[in-house]
Amino acid sequence: MQRMLIVDDEPVILDGLYAFFQKANFQDMEIIKVYSAFEAIEWLNSVKIDVVLSDICMPGMDGMELIEKIMDRWPRCKVLLLTGHNEFDYAHQAIRNPCVVDYLLKTEGMSHIRTAVERALKQISEENDFRYQNAWFRSKLPRALPQLQRQLLLDVMKRTEKRDYASLQEELDAVQLPLRSGEPVIPVIIRVEEWNEYQTQSDRSLIRYAVANVAEELLQDKSTAKAIDLDYQVIACLIQPFEEHSHFPLNQEEQWDQTFRFVYGTLESVQQSCADCLKLSVSIMVSDQAVEWADLNPTIARLRLSIHDGPGLGMEKLLRVQVQPDSDYKPNLLSQQAVTALYMDQIKERITAGEREWVDSFHKWTEASKEGLQDPFFRMKIYTGVGNGLIEILHELGLYESSIEEMALSRMLHFDIHTPWSELVGFYQSAFEWIISKRSDTRLNDQSQILITIHHYIKHHLEDDLSLTRIAQEVSLNPSYLSRWYKRITGKGISDYIHDRRIERSKELLLSSGYKMHEISAKVGFSDQHYFYRFFKKATGCTPQEYRDQKN
Repeated sequence: MQRMLIVDDEPVILDGLYAFFQKANFQDMEIIKVYSAFEAIEWLNSVKIDVVLSDICMPGMDGMELIEKIMDRWPRCKVLLLTGHNEFDYAHQAIRNPCVVDYLLKTEGMSHIRTAVERALKQISEENDFRYQNAWFRSKLPRALPQLQRQLLLDVMKRTEKRDYASLQEELDAVQLPLRSGEPVIPVIIRVEEWNEYQTQSDRSLIRYAVANVAEELLQDKSTAKAIDLDYQVIACLIQPFEEHSHFPLNQEEQWDQTFRFVYGTLESVQQSCADCLKLSVSIMVSDQAVEWADLNPTIARLRLSIHDGPGLGMEKLLRVQVQPDSDYKPNLLSQQAVTALYMDQIKERITAGEREWVDSFHKWTEASKEGLQDPFFRMKIYTGVGNGLIEILHELGLYESSIEEMALSRMLHFDIHTPWSELVGFYQSAFEWIISKRSDTRLNDQSQILITIHHYIKHHLEDDLSLTRIAQEVSLNPSYLSRWYKRITGKGISDYIHDRRIERSKELLLSSGYKMHEISAKVGFSDQHYFYRFFKKATGCTPQEYRDQKN
């Protein structure tokens, strides 16, 4: 949203300009009027102003002094200066200032002033134009690319819906990743097993970056590879064949066979390089087949869990993992704890985000947990883990206090390893459903409270500042967002509601008081009595005096 501040010490001229630009319907622009440069500074101190339309000759502080104040606060602001006289000295001084777009005579008419405002808005738009931004990105992007690439791949690995991959190639191209969304990828997981002398967080962060570089450098000899760190211990790598082969063209199947042979053979070298150069012990898990991007999420999870398959946890494993994206993976008992912890993390993440997909993760957690319930210590871990997860969610969402009574949270205190599994599952499913419904109720209640606050403020401040910015400050929302949200919720603009309340209050004062017209005009927010007359007549079909006479 953009803001234009109109400054003039003559009420008739100011109100006329304000009314004109209110009717001009500039898209997503708020018009603010003030009667002095000192009032203008108050606005300049509180919000960003994009365009200032100001008189030059004003008492106390003239337009030229005001320009200095504007430049000190908002260097990108565009200024249009108005004067009643063709004063060459002022004009010459004004046009030398880079923020001054035009120097206008009040006698030139409204259409000329509007054209100047449009020119100022166009200049702002051009400065924010895509080509300008693109040039900026070209100069700044190289330094930000590694982080942008990591963020994109982390996001891709969390996606679960195929529709989320529709624009993936555009996303990859935007951050200059050489991967191709139309082809599957070979996922690899590198897990640090022994940190040795790297004990500080900063050291470990640098070492993860080094491991990713080692993997990329060795794998890029005959494939396209990108490695990123997933968390404090794990690095993920995505691999595809080169897009083109040199002198000996291969069909697609031969390309993949050659790439797999190269990858499998190179991963041992990655381990060796980490040991020799970085003094680091790592395990590597690689998929036995290329997977589609939409299957990447469960495949990464499967690779991470495969470290728990069989003995040797903590040793330098090199595993080729059988991955079948369309079938459910049933881990052995040794990996049950990791499986259930993974699904519980998914439940917490999705419930905290308010996503209905938490149900899928809950069912997976239920099925995975069943496998080891016969072991009392495993059962204890499961019962404790889900309880801790629920408490964490309640605290994070601020629902802990209300859950004690509304959800009978104290039942958790009586759960032990002898509590029937069905009773436990039923309680936690109900608890998670309660959280989701509470979030929805809270959101609706919040919206209702915001609407009540807005309407209450408007009704009790009709004679005060009712700019969109001031109302937005009252409810701590972005003004542009507030405008869109209000129209979506109520079906009409917030200015329409203000107009209705002003007309309503005007009628009340006309019929129930002996106030004079200029007094009523001021009480409903009009500094100019004539403007109030026109406003009232347009809304009701008669002047305020005619309305009072008719009703009496």
